[in-house]
Amino acid sequence: MKLQQSEGEFLFLERNWNRIRRIITNPPLILSIVLLILLIYLVIAPLFSMIESALILNARDSIYVVGEQAGDFTRYYLKRTFVGNMSDVLFYKPLRNTLIVSFSMSILAVFIGSILAWLVVRTDLLFKRIIATLAIIPYILPSWTLALAWITVFKNRRIGGASGMLEYFGINLPDWISFGPIPIIIVMALHYYPFTFLLIGSALRCLDPRLEEAALVLGANRRVTIRRIIFALITPAIFSAWLLTISRGIGSFAAPSFLGLPVNYHLLSTKLYSNLLTGSPGVSYIIAVVMIAVSSLFIFLNQRIIGKRKSYVTVTGKAFQPKLVSLKKWRYSVTGAVIIFLILVVFLPIFVLGVDTVMKVVGNYSFSNFTLHYWLGKSDPNICYGEPGILRNPYVLGALWNSIKLGVSVAFFCGISGLLIGYTVVRLRGSKLSTILDQISFIPYLIPSIAFGAIYLSLFAQPRGFIPSLYGTFALLVLVTTVKNLPFATRAGISGMMQLGHEIEEAGIIAGASWFTRMRRLIFPLQSSNIASGMQLPFITAMRELSLLLILITPKTRLLTTVTFRYTDYAYYSMADAVLLLNIFVVLAIIYLLQKFTGSDLTKGLGGQ
Repeated sequence: MKLQQSEGEFLFLERNWNRIRRIITNPPLILSIVLLILLIYLVIAPLFSMIESALILNARDSIYVVGEQAGDFTRYYLKRTFVGNMSDVLFYKPLRNTLIVSFSMSILAVFIGSILAWLVVRTDLLFKRIIATLAIIPYILPSWTLALAWITVFKNRRIGGASGMLEYFGINLPDWISFGPIPIIIVMALHYYPFTFLLIGSALRCLDPRLEEAALVLGANRRVTIRRIIFALITPAIFSAWLLTISRGIGSFAAPSFLGLPVNYHLLSTKLYSNLLTGSPGVSYIIAVVMIAVSSLFIFLNQRIIGKRKSYVTVTGKAFQPKLVSLKKWRYSVTGAVIIFLILVVFLPIFVLGVDTVMKVVGNYSFSNFTLHYWLGKSDPNICYGEPGILRNPYVLGALWNSIKLGVSVAFFCGISGLLIGYTVVRLRGSKLSTILDQISFIPYLIPSIAFGAIYLSLFAQPRGFIPSLYGTFALLVLVTTVKNLPFATRAGISGMMQLGHEIEEAGIIAGASWFTRMRRLIFPLQSSNIASGMQLPFITAMRELSLLLILITPKTRLLTTVTFRYTDYAYYSMADAVLLLNIFVVLAIIYLLQKFTGSDLTKGLGGQ
């Protein structure tokens, strides 16, 4: 009996040792566990930290709550936000404004993006390659480029300060054109339509023209073919673009801030920020939770819609080119209209901002008012309270250096972490660990940027165990921006690893190479082009990020984006425009160099190229 018990114990120990040995000798499994622990801390833990902060009484608010002390569990913020006397101002009105703006701008963005995608992919439009490249530039530019250009052109004196260009030349404008929901909707739609353009353009390009040919053989005319075949097959892409654009709009901060706050028109994002400034973090965190919930709802609806339409197969094993529709006599007119639209959206705002930077007195557009002070001028107490030109302004130059450091750092860490997560997800594909890792890495996409910044403020504002307080450090900016961009980096890493077979790594194992050697000599070199391509979007995002970082910035960690916001807040519009143009130039120059060396292109595959 004792012998059988000893043998049982021995077999039990042997099985456990074999399990441990398999884990130790399986580097992808070890790496996935390490990455999972990091993601739980960096993605899941901040959510709980924010919810905890929303239910803990702040020291500043303890004087208003009878019978509760700072640090106690409280429902004060819930009552104040949802049922208090100020609930309509704090929550319900900003929520209504957010939904109105998000729905309206998403419809306009999808309308613009769909038409452009159709013209570029499915017609004989002229200059397709150039048009496809220009069409995505508004998304590369900071979201407030159009907002500042709008202010420069349409601002009126009734709001306060100097007049805009149109009013200077005698065109009087109503207040609702200068500021408020209408300009916010237009500006945001023009910023987000490239997202729809790329998504629907890819869907149109993947349609097999033989489906249309079959419809024509059966006697269907062009209108029926478009409605019953083409539109039906791209409906999931249209709905997906619409819902994802709404989701992005909910967390947008820059345009609503520049165009809404001067007339006290608040969205949830601007109300969250204002509550943090006034020392009410509990209300801000509850608003952040609501924003996350609403955004996640639209993402869930998108997944449901895509899931129901999986039965449509439009890509077959045979290569094909999309069937082009001839514009006939309208070809030159339509091409001209598209080019004029892109000039108005891409070049005119930059030109307008450039003009504003060389006008000494804001709102005076006479030649006698011309100056280069905002670029090269020395400190003059009569201009912007002594602010020197941006190219000799240490405040701006320091922000430029910080922005470049942030962009390069985030691009590097996103490229490496995306590849590592992609490697583990693909190598362990089918396992629960792989699925969980993939899903957690996507969560930051569901969280609006300003809410995500609030989450990290809650987590890292004070020391927690062996983790010190990171608030005010450059490391926190790199960390939060990297984690926010993980969904894009992970998708790029998974896509790249799916193209890399197991045979290459197996050959390294047979040759006796260790896991680190295989990663260094095989995986990373073979994925170098994918890593470089995957770095572009995180770099662009980091260089133009404002919503995510605004509440985390300190004077030592200022960026070009936050300097622009500061100058705009002080109504130094010429200085703000100059800093914005500097930011745009740096981003476009570095992206051009990256594309030159890597051969990548966001518009590749559109326009028949």
